[in-house]
Amino acid sequence: MQWHIITGEFPPQLGGVGDYTRRLAAGLAETGEDVHVWTPESSPGTRSLDGIEVHCLPREFGFEWLRALDQGLSAHSGERVVLVQYVPHMYGWKAMNLGFCCWLIRRRERILFVMFHEVAFPMKAGQPWKHHLLAIVHRVMAWVLLRTVKHAFTSIEPYRDLLSRLGPNADISLLRLFSNVPFDKPENAFAKSCLGLSRAGSVVGIFSSFSEEITAVLEDTLPTVLENSTIQIFLIGPGDTFIQHFSRRYPRFRERFNTSGRLNALEAGSYLQTCDVLLQIYPDGACAARGTLVAALASGVPVVTMAGPLTEPLLKHGGVLALADPNPISIRVVLEELLADPALAGRIGAAGRHLYETEFDVPVAVRKLRQTAGIPA
Repeated sequence: MQWHIITGEFPPQLGGVGDYTRRLAAGLAETGEDVHVWTPESSPGTRSLDGIEVHCLPREFGFEWLRALDQGLSAHSGERVVLVQYVPHMYGWKAMNLGFCCWLIRRRERILFVMFHEVAFPMKAGQPWKHHLLAIVHRVMAWVLLRTVKHAFTSIEPYRDLLSRLGPNADISLLRLFSNVPFDKPENAFAKSCLGLSRAGSVVGIFSSFSEEITAVLEDTLPTVLENSTIQIFLIGPGDTFIQHFSRRYPRFRERFNTSGRLNALEAGSYLQTCDVLLQIYPDGACAARGTLVAALASGVPVVTMAGPLTEPLLKHGGVLALADPNPISIRVVLEELLADPALAGRIGAAGRHLYETEFDVPVAVRKLRQTAGIPA
């Protein structure tokens, strides 16, 4: 069976969807599938990558891109699945590429799947009219896709609920996001001395891109956490700017921070597994659509986080996460409990890893896609 995966990004371009697509394509290829990836790149042509044919399309997602994609797909005959990796803002046109959605209708592919990594910009009372327009157009785009595809996938129940409201008759399934971060055995993690922290103590890691929404939560939380003098913080990702800003407000804590700096997903695993505990807190609570949280689960290191409106039951039960109340004191108390009880920390880390292997990992996703396409196991 041919698999033609359409994506707006693919390595060496940076981006979580691109990294996800590469791992998914490789997993499909390992089962013997004939895998093609269609992605915009600066150099036209086709290149081979680990058994995957990568077809390079024009940039900008305009009519040249659509024509090249249309002609390229038409040049391949035989039984196939077309799988669209979908994020509304990934395909240009100011995040409103209705032309792409209409093109998919015209293609009339027999087996057309779409993976909704995101569905639509949120609708909130009082938001600027431009945001309201974007939210409406995104819902129209999703409605068009749901009427076009044979099967739709998304990663979390709140997204599935929204899609079900937009397309009541559509076939929609959960396809959990796997981690883009590969992990070696825990014994291959770095020594703590390699983290560049200035003193001995427990290492609490935070894996993030350190966007404004995340740093706002961290700035409220970390002063209380660092009242415990044995805790040091290691930021996995581009944390330099946050450390500088935080240290200006709290200079006494400067020596208890360090960061890996910006790194790609292939480099992150050893840093995560060197930490004693991972602190993954988000303004809307733990969410399985967050790649950093999924990577933390996959690491086998115990994770402290908070529940929120997007937190699903599979993350709340089974002891897979150490859930704190949404306040800094509770977060510090939960961290201290894990750091003081290695056996408890080990059980939570192992339970999180088991959940990842059974619900999220690449073979799970590949098996579900192939089953949905009617391919025997």
